[in-house]
Amino acid sequence: MGLLKTTIYSGISTTVSLICRLITNKIVAVYLGTNGMFLLGQLKDFINLGKIGSNFGSNNGIVKYVASYKDDKTKLTSFLTTGLKLHVYFSVLLGLLTYFFKDQLSDYLFNDLKFSSVVALLSFSFIALSLHSFFMAIFNGLKHIKIYVTINIIASIISALIMVFLVLKFNTIGAFYALVINQILGFTISIFFIRKIGYLSLKNFSFKIDVSHFKNLTKFSYMAIVAPLCMVGATLFIRFFLNNELGSEYAGSWEGMWRISGIYIMFLTTTFQFYLLPTFSEISGKSLKKEVFKVWTLSFPTIIVITLMVYLLKDFFIPLLFSEEFILINTIILFHLLGDAVKINSWVLGNILIAKANTKVFIIFQIGWTFIFCTLAVVFTRLYGFIGVSIAYFSTYVLHFAAMNIYFRKLLWVNR
Repeated sequence: MGLLKTTIYSGISTTVSLICRLITNKIVAVYLGTNGMFLLGQLKDFINLGKIGSNFGSNNGIVKYVASYKDDKTKLTSFLTTGLKLHVYFSVLLGLLTYFFKDQLSDYLFNDLKFSSVVALLSFSFIALSLHSFFMAIFNGLKHIKIYVTINIIASIISALIMVFLVLKFNTIGAFYALVINQILGFTISIFFIRKIGYLSLKNFSFKIDVSHFKNLTKFSYMAIVAPLCMVGATLFIRFFLNNELGSEYAGSWEGMWRISGIYIMFLTTTFQFYLLPTFSEISGKSLKKEVFKVWTLSFPTIIVITLMVYLLKDFFIPLLFSEEFILINTIILFHLLGDAVKINSWVLGNILIAKANTKVFIIFQIGWTFIFCTLAVVFTRLYGFIGVSIAYFSTYVLHFAAMNIYFRKLLWVNR
């Protein structure tokens, strides 16, 4: 399936998800305020870490090898059986660790033990979360975009309804339980579709893992583990820093800005991701260069238009999405938007490293990004106040994109 057709299908799914996010963000902002947004951001970051730990970061590897083995049913079935075992084993392990340390996690993340029950429930949802991500990776690798889109649309709508209902009924604790329930919801929907594929069967299931498939997946695991760890680690660090340095209203407003950013970044990355990884896995040389520039010709003008519209209409969007309590977002929005404009084009290059399993280079870029962002955020915030955190965000992505272009100079800029 070509880029344009894939973009249209993915765009439909992402548009529905975007509308649902707009609605839930508004409800959360009005009823929970900046402090509630801060707490919800903490739980979301922990769930994002759980997504990686519960599948050993193998999902990108699942996508690549499903795309590679799709014409060999025997090999594909053997590979998927190993992938299924990895997801089950690691999600059970993570669930047990989360349950036994629920009090410590509640105290660390929220400075309050009353959320221990939420963490306990979350521990049981990690198996469902892991299997859902496994099924979605299979659909991605097989390029079953219609199924992929259908699941996302159904899950987005029902998840939004659950979030709105529980926030209105139980406030912050309701929002927490909604996030946990929605992890199970995705699995419940996707399992009905995966049965139609026919590659997975529990008839011959054993506890033994195929070593060759495991080694192939670990190449991607390191990348998939490091990237979210760096991102979540950076956001947790900066959120704690802003909370301690300036107060929870600043940390909550930064979380609000991050959510605005997440809405349109999700629109672009979700739209392109279904196409990029399988396609980049299959090509190289001039063909790869051509694909990169083809994606850039679509992604670059799109992100420019989106960020420009958000900035020009910020006085309309911020009260619409949140509440007057989040007016501090106006302080940081400009440089954050500029950073996103650079980020999306850098992300395209990052997919080459993932598709080619260039693990060491990918990890170096991710760790470098995290170190620079956290360092600049502290330095610039203390020098310029709240706006410093967004200046740091923009500066970090400029440096990151420049470094990526230098690394790929022979592919992109040297005539051959």
